[in-house]
Amino acid sequence: MQIESSNTAQTNEILNLIKKRWSPREFDPSKKISPENISLLFEAARWAPSAYNDQPWNFIIVTKDNPEQFEKMLNLLLDGNKIWAINASALILTIASLRASHNGDENFHAIYDLGASVTNLSLQAVGLNIHVNQMGGFYRDKATKAFHLNEEYLAVSILALGYLPETETFKEKKERHFAKRKRKSLNEFVFTNNWGTPFFEVNDFQNN
Repeated sequence: MQIESSNTAQTNEILNLIKKRWSPREFDPSKKISPENISLLFEAARWAPSAYNDQPWNFIIVTKDNPEQFEKMLNLLLDGNKIWAINASALILTIASLRASHNGDENFHAIYDLGASVTNLSLQAVGLNIHVNQMGGFYRDKATKAFHLNEEYLAVSILALGYLPETETFKEKKERHFAKRKRKSLNEFVFTNNWGTPFFEVNDFQNN
């Protein structure tokens, strides 16, 4: 017999940090992320789960305090991302270690584990009122060459981090974004017994 949790009523809303997370394309260029907050972001990242506890995530961060290196990272982005990421406080190249440290074999789960680490970082950022935009739109070959990565390391994404503008125009734009953003219903991607058989008949928790 399945025993239901006794605290269902108290937990029928997901964590607010998760719902507050979004990927803005505007940042306040005048605001910097403090070294203390950067440390907290990576502390959150390092506590992510990983296969065999291999922790195959690596990061290269550049900040506005080093304009030359910031420009170097910025120039790895596709033009459509470059035009707004220039206002970020920091840019981070995320890198997966493709070989398992415990036996040297190919680490099939490396990118998955890196994603978990970035999720931790992103949610910690929300808690610090920092926002992250994760970009796949960059030149991987250029990143590999620019940062001297060997074949055991794969550049996966570039993160733009910063603080949101406080203008009324941006606040209105943010409200419009949250009003229209959508997610799939649970019955579209959670199945039971066989592929395509929904586990949920109705998504009782879905608000949008």
